[in-house]
Amino acid sequence: MEPTSYTMTTEWSTGGANPAYPSLRQAWWLIIVLFLWQIPLSIPIGALTYFSKENNWDLYGLPELVVYVAAFALTIRYGLRKRGNFQLALAPVKAITFPVVAIGTVTLGLLIEPLTSALPTPTWMQQMLEELFSKDLIWSAVLAAPVVEEILLRGIILDGFLKRYSPTKAIVWSAAIFGIMHLNPVQTVGAFILGLALGWLYYRTRSLWPCIFLHFINNSIGSLGLLFEENLDMSRNYTRQWIGNDPLYMGVLIGAALITFGCYLFLNRLLPTQTAGRDKLSH
Repeated sequence: MEPTSYTMTTEWSTGGANPAYPSLRQAWWLIIVLFLWQIPLSIPIGALTYFSKENNWDLYGLPELVVYVAAFALTIRYGLRKRGNFQLALAPVKAITFPVVAIGTVTLGLLIEPLTSALPTPTWMQQMLEELFSKDLIWSAVLAAPVVEEILLRGIILDGFLKRYSPTKAIVWSAAIFGIMHLNPVQTVGAFILGLALGWLYYRTRSLWPCIFLHFINNSIGSLGLLFEENLDMSRNYTRQWIGNDPLYMGVLIGAALITFGCYLFLNRLLPTQTAGRDKLSH
C-alpha cells in the first residue's frame, strides 16, 4: 500500500522552524517543564481547595483539572514555539480504524492487567493511586488526559523523534518517557506498553485522532471500576477476581492475546506504510 499524504494541519510560523525538535535531551526537558509549571499553578488552586473544604464546597475535582490542563497547555505551547510552528498532525484516517483500535485496546488492557497487579505497591503509593483514580478526578483521566498527553507525547515529542531517529528508537524512547512521567512503577509498566501501541499507531497514521481515541478508550475502561467502588485499587486484578476461575481466566488471556495480534495484523495491512526515518517496524 502506498503512503497516503494528507495536508490537514494548522500552522502558524514563529520563524526559525526546527521540525526535528525535540531531541531526546530536549524531550526530557519538556517533561521537567511540565512538572515545573505545576508548582506555581498549584498555589492558588491549593488555597481554593483549602477554603472549599473549610466551607464544605464540593468542587468535584475541578481545581486539579485546571492545574493539570493548564500545565500541559503551557508546556505544549512552549514545545511548539521551540519547534518553530504550531502544526499538529490531524490527518483523517479510515473509519474502520477506530473500532479495530477500540477492540485491540480492550484486549491489550486485559494482557497488561496481570503485569501491573503483580507489581509490589507500597502503602503510600497505593494511597496516591487511590486519590488519582478517585471519582473527583475522573474528568482528568478520561477527558483531558487523552487530548493533552497525546498532543505533547505523540504530537510533539514522537513527531520530532521520527524526524531525527529511526522509527524503532523514536517509538521506544517516546513510550519510555510516557511511562516514566507517570512517576510510579504500577502505571509506568502499563503506560510504557500502551505508549508502544500509541507510538506505532502515530507512526503509521501520522494523525493524533486514532491516538487520542485509543488513549480515551484505555482510560475509560480503567475508570469503569469507579462505578462500583469509591476508589480503584491498582494492585488488584479485577478481571481475574470477577471471573473467579483460573483456567477460565487463562483462556480469556489467550483469547485476548490472539485478538490483540489480529487487530495489529489488520491495522498493519490497512494503514499506509511510512518512509520517514532510517528504520522500519513493518513491511
